[in-house]
Amino acid sequence: MTDRHAQDGIAKTGLLVLVVGPSGVGKDTLLDAARERLKGVGHICFPRRCITRPAGSVGEIHIPVRSEDFSQMARQGAFLLSWKAHDLCYGIPRHVQDDVAHGKTVIVNVSRSVIDDACALLGHDHVRVLNIRANRDVLRKRLEARGREDALDIERRLARASAYQVDGNNIVHVDNDADLETGIARFIAAIEIDQAIATRA
Repeated sequence: MTDRHAQDGIAKTGLLVLVVGPSGVGKDTLLDAARERLKGVGHICFPRRCITRPAGSVGEIHIPVRSEDFSQMARQGAFLLSWKAHDLCYGIPRHVQDDVAHGKTVIVNVSRSVIDDACALLGHDHVRVLNIRANRDVLRKRLEARGREDALDIERRLARASAYQVDGNNIVHVDNDADLETGIARFIAAIEIDQAIATRA
């Protein structure tokens, strides 16, 4: 039987891994690779996000939701976490809380603005934050290569990246400015490390 806290009923082994980092740092690439390589590991899962973006759009595979429906779903408690960025709404499905309660390690890409909300909902012992980092030159090349922004937008994103800070407990910094395989290996290692070690990081 899984050991549980008496007060909150959350399994001690359950963990919500929040992946954060500035635009262009390579979060989606790392998540896609980890999802593929860890798909046989039963206790690790990568739920899809609900996004107010049409199906088939460039970017991650997501659950498309209309803006008006998103607001109603949020009011009805459909999301564990939700936020707005770049004129889109994002939501992490409520079932993620149940997955953590049943001892699973759940990895989600989120805004740093919801870190405190996640800790309040699940407890600090059940939340790990992976802060993905890369140097300015690498970020510039990646932003230019993906072709979504013009030169001015790129400079704005680089400025925001320079000011990007994540503070608090259970933060694991993952440098993603080397080759892809190195980045993937570092990312998966950060998911799999013992929570006690992550707390001291």
